[in-house]
Amino acid sequence: MGGEGGFPIGGEGGLLELRGWVLAGHWFGYGVTASPDGPRRVVILTRRPLTRPPGVGWVALLREATGWTEPDRCGVDWAATEAALCTALPGDYKDMVDAFGAGGFDEYLDLLVPGALGMDLVSWGQDMARYADLYRPYPVHPAPGGVLQWGASEQELSFHWLTGPADPDDWPVLVQYVGGEWQRFDCGTGEFVLRLLTDRTSPFAFPPSAGPFPHWFASRELPEC
Repeated sequence: MGGEGGFPIGGEGGLLELRGWVLAGHWFGYGVTASPDGPRRVVILTRRPLTRPPGVGWVALLREATGWTEPDRCGVDWAATEAALCTALPGDYKDMVDAFGAGGFDEYLDLLVPGALGMDLVSWGQDMARYADLYRPYPVHPAPGGVLQWGASEQELSFHWLTGPADPDDWPVLVQYVGGEWQRFDCGTGEFVLRLLTDRTSPFAFPPSAGPFPHWFASRELPEC
């Protein structure tokens, strides 16, 4: 197959050889088919659909997408963090921080992580009220329905939760662009980050998903237990 939907490559005489590889969100293939004029070489490139097998979490898929093989960190005191922010936090965000620690994905999305130098989730969250005008029309946490930032980017956009009385695992993600516009994504943090890296379909289609290249996580270490 090839392209988004695929096309037959067997030729009139059939497929003689086919080898394939996975790279990030793509399948690459090299093959030889039979034709009236002799063997014909073909190169295949097709997107690999983003699916989540039953029982596999989004953070596990993020590990696979980024080739992350480091052991989980345990340097965050989540009870103290949630007490300082006066709210529980989404479980997949905590799982992601425990798995990756402080750092950023594809030099595009940097995580705010409790205790991370310059990127401390608690400090940023507690300072947001000082700059409340920047987040209009939303209030800022801990106001009811307030936004709470969990990620930043040098690409002039930032990543937030829309907090509320619901289970934090049900909080949607809000992206704010440099002009002040907001875009809502009705998914959890782990799913959002994976789709930001790999999903080219609307409403995602962020720059990291555009090309057939591997994704990565650049670590800034947290203390380990």
